Amino acid sequence: MNNTKPKAAVLTLGCKVNQFESSSLSESLTSAGYDVVDQPVGVELVVINTCTVTQKADQEALALIRRLKRHNPAAHIVATGCLAQSNPELLAETGLVSMVLGQDEKARLLSHLGDLNTCGGEIVRVAAPSGLAGDFGAPAPERTRAFYKIQDGCSAYCAYCAVPMSRGPSRSLDLDRVLEGLRTYLERGLSEVVLCGIHLGHWGRDLAAPLSLASLLHTIGGEISPDEETFRLRLSSVEPLEVDEEIIEAYEMYPWLAPHFHLPLQSGSDHVLELMGRPYRAGQFQTLVGRLKDKWPWAGIGVDVMAGFPGETDEDFQATYDLLKDLPITYFHVFPYSRRPGTRAADSPEQVAEHVKRARVMELKALNQARRHEFARLNSGRRETGLVENTPHRASGRLKVLTGNYLSALLPEGFNASAGSLIPVKLSESRNEWSLLEAEPVFS
Repeated sequence: MNNTKPKAAVLTLGCKVNQFESSSLSESLTSAGYDVVDQPVGVELVVINTCTVTQKADQEALALIRRLKRHNPAAHIVATGCLAQSNPELLAETGLVSMVLGQDEKARLLSHLGDLNTCGGEIVRVAAPSGLAGDFGAPAPERTRAFYKIQDGCSAYCAYCAVPMSRGPSRSLDLDRVLEGLRTYLERGLSEVVLCGIHLGHWGRDLAAPLSLASLLHTIGGEISPDEETFRLRLSSVEPLEVDEEIIEAYEMYPWLAPHFHLPLQSGSDHVLELMGRPYRAGQFQTLVGRLKDKWPWAGIGVDVMAGFPGETDEDFQATYDLLKDLPITYFHVFPYSRRPGTRAADSPEQVAEHVKRARVMELKALNQARRHEFARLNSGRRETGLVENTPHRASGRLKVLTGNYLSALLPEGFNASAGSLIPVKLSESRNEWSLLEAEPVFS
């Protein structure tokens, strides 16, 4: 009698929301009797959770599918996620996938798997996304911290962004279910949870009794009362105008909130921000960052920035560069503008040449490296609380910690600590890696 479990792998491309959903998919497959492994070697089933935020993301998904099929021709490949929702034909036409599932169908993966052996050819099941953010429960964390999706979709329709087409309108997980999920994570002994969403700052606005993200934080503080010594909560990306007085007040009140803010800037040029359909201007962003740094001088502040948006002139790019150079930003993610079908910017006659975009991206990435190094250096000698990660540093084999203000540091060689625990550390500069610090445990 053969009791060997079928093997499956879940691979993730894209954002923290996708990572949350992939964790849920892994847990559901495990519950259904699959042996879910990290590497898709010798597996019967591969689920690829795709992204479509840029053309490069589309190409990465297609390249991954071709590579998987080449190395494991017998495996069933199920493609789901944002690319599957927005362009299922692109995936199906490869002839390499067994099934394409849209966003709503993703949550019902198990109910679709029975069709793999009964239907010939590709199976495409994609409907307009309408499900609530709560279609997924709080999964068991695969890492030392969990990404917890409490909001899905976006109704902003920025000129460059295809996310509203692939994720649908903004919708929220209701308050009771958010609290239930957080309690589940706490019961499992998790030390850090990252609340995430496609448009996180809009959480609660669509509920029958509308709420705000700040009210959620206050409810967590009142009803769950996390212990800052053993747990911290981190917010993923929040739009600049949505980091309002109530959010700032919550950060002042609750020490279990990680001093880390990720703010999508996109451009430092008011002209480009207007073309993008972004609702703030560079001066407002500058004021917000200054306010946050005045209150929390050691806070980590990250931004997203785009280079080469249609109509971006040299002067516009310089305004972005100067703003990032002058503000106390600690890191930023740089993206070249990517033409997304169906968006307003895709039809603009003022497309920026590819070589110009590449040059601007390289300038911003060089500035980003300098800012990361500077922030790491400024933190040398400070005490912080570090979350012990379960994946050691590849080069040295030493354990790593992640600080509340989003710095990585190495624990001393031979030092053992439980993965997922929070420990006090003293930071110092590393001689070997420019953005990686040393972390000496503090026992008193």
